[in-house]
Amino acid sequence: MALSPTALAQNVDIKFNGNVPIQTTFSNVVPGTAETTTVSTSGGSSHIIESVTSTSVSVESNTPGTMTISPPRLLSGPTPDPDGTRHVTFLSFGTQNVIADAAEVTVNIPSGITDLEIDMRVERPTPFVAGTYDYGVTLTLTP
Repeated sequence: MALSPTALAQNVDIKFNGNVPIQTTFSNVVPGTAETTTVSTSGGSSHIIESVTSTSVSVESNTPGTMTISPPRLLSGPTPDPDGTRHVTFLSFGTQNVIADAAEVTVNIPSGITDLEIDMRVERPTPFVAGTYDYGVTLTLTP
């Protein structure tokens, strides 16, 4: 009688390793507009510049992150902001509403695409001099 050798099945797992880098982008930036507002207690003088249309921007990230929002800062204008000027940024997305008033504020941003709306308000203790004023808000996304 002849015996046949038993076949032994064997397997091996072959692994592949890949790295997906963290990617974040800002896109679809639509600048907002701001106008002066006259406060009735100021005798008709314009002490306030605020958004009349929001700025919108999309944030796309493949990982959750932390976003820092700055108060508005004067980029250019006929006169500098005097001491006592109040700078406020309003940011909203989803159900979140965030206010950056005098200091940067940090908020968590989910992965995916997040559409942001940004408004601003600058209130001076003295009236604005006639001219064009440009203010900027900085958004910093950290994964």
